Amino acid sequence: MHLLRTEQRSLDEAEVAVDLGQTPAGILFLSFSDSDLGLVAAAAQRRPGGALSLRLANLGMLKHPYSVDLYVEKAASQARFVLVRLLGGLDYWRYGAEEFFRAARARNFALAIVPGDAMEDPRLDAASTVPGDDLRHIHAAFQHGGTEHIAALLDFIESRTDTPHAWQEPAALATIAAAGRFEAHCRRPDGAKGHALIVFYRSFMVAGDTAPVGALADALAARGLDVTAIFVTSLKDADAIAWVRAELAREKPDVIINTTGFSARLDTEGGVLDGADAPVLQAIFTGATEAQWQENPRGLGAADLAMNVVLPEMDGRLITRAIACKAEDGHRADLEFTPRIHAPLPSRVSFVADLAAGWVRLRRTPRATRKIACVLSDYPSRQGRGGYAVGLDTAKSVASIASSMREAGYDVGPIPHADELMCHLEQGASTERLTLADYVLALDAMPPAFVESMRAQWGNPEADEGAFAFPVVRAGNLIVALQPDRGIAATRKADYHNTGLPPCHSYVAFYVWLRQHEKIDAMIHCGT
Repeated sequence: MHLLRTEQRSLDEAEVAVDLGQTPAGILFLSFSDSDLGLVAAAAQRRPGGALSLRLANLGMLKHPYSVDLYVEKAASQARFVLVRLLGGLDYWRYGAEEFFRAARARNFALAIVPGDAMEDPRLDAASTVPGDDLRHIHAAFQHGGTEHIAALLDFIESRTDTPHAWQEPAALATIAAAGRFEAHCRRPDGAKGHALIVFYRSFMVAGDTAPVGALADALAARGLDVTAIFVTSLKDADAIAWVRAELAREKPDVIINTTGFSARLDTEGGVLDGADAPVLQAIFTGATEAQWQENPRGLGAADLAMNVVLPEMDGRLITRAIACKAEDGHRADLEFTPRIHAPLPSRVSFVADLAAGWVRLRRTPRATRKIACVLSDYPSRQGRGGYAVGLDTAKSVASIASSMREAGYDVGPIPHADELMCHLEQGASTERLTLADYVLALDAMPPAFVESMRAQWGNPEADEGAFAFPVVRAGNLIVALQPDRGIAATRKADYHNTGLPPCHSYVAFYVWLRQHEKIDAMIHCGT
């Protein structure tokens, strides 16, 4: 079997066999979390000369069974103490836990496997060889947080290896709260037009891994928003929930940008962020490097998609972009390990800041003055009906939406009867126009690669009589329109499903008209 000896990885490469090639050491520490590993690496610098040697490894590199077998043989079997902080529970690394336990019994090294979160786990206790009190002590040290606690923990571990070694009880050290304000990344610009709240993991703070949070705070402040940055152990931690609930009541943010993963829902109620009565945007710190992220056709890997897209969407969060990727933070020869931190992606940070500022503007715009577009799909069905969607009566849906908005205080005028509405749109009873000159000017502000792909597929833009025309129905501040075809009429059904096909000029011109000419505040897409 070919073995890859490397420190680079993606969260999806579980089937790759890897030989980490580490030399033996007295203490081994393993975790899936780069924040854990960075924290222990920082704490190791506090250790005195003559302390037991230490090696660090990411469990993401030891998911292939053969990788586990090699690491047990070359490193774990010759260690005195092996500490595994396991995020996700026993089933997430069952083979590794079983093999480490078997080796610990056979080779007589101490094995401690503790949870990677605040919850105790009896199954991990059973997979360990050290006493339960020691497991509670180790688990608590990570819950207290901070390099001082972890440095003391390393001393405690060494005292348990039959090596005379002094150590300080971690409980005597100051404990970092489960949640709190991170003043270094709070911002108060003059003449603020709103208030944004950023939520991030406490583990990033204690590991000194907050550069993306600072970049996002700067970008929000540049757009005229006050910024409060808060850290949490977890949005399911009872102590963190109590503090966050009080902070939301005090700060009353206009928008929340959450960077913690998973769902925050509890069994009997929603998540704590629901109490803010503000939109919650989900910004993503991906576990991949920028190169891996760029090369992946999906962008995010499977684990990131689950933790940062699928589960947060269950809470109703609005998914935005990956604003940070992993980057190496200098090799530690003493640990035979290269720590990794999050590096901000400037263009993505800017996108999320623009989006957050847009939500704040929308929130602070009176409903009666908000301009809304309701865009109907024009799916090329066999029936040939505009706005067609399986199981949806489009015209009646538009009427229902308009009625609900009117009752909520929006300036929405009368909507034509269902049959009349679709006739107006399909026959162009009322049309709006975007001049060719304005469209070409808008193209200059778009990404050059995108514009070039459109020109390569469709040629230079052309419009009848020097303008693009769009059939619409106006009802006060509500605009109802059919979405133009993405391609040409002869192949419209194939074009509709071809995600690799650049949209044609009339399609793009329609959205330029909505955004730049009509300056809509929000859009409802009704249909397929």
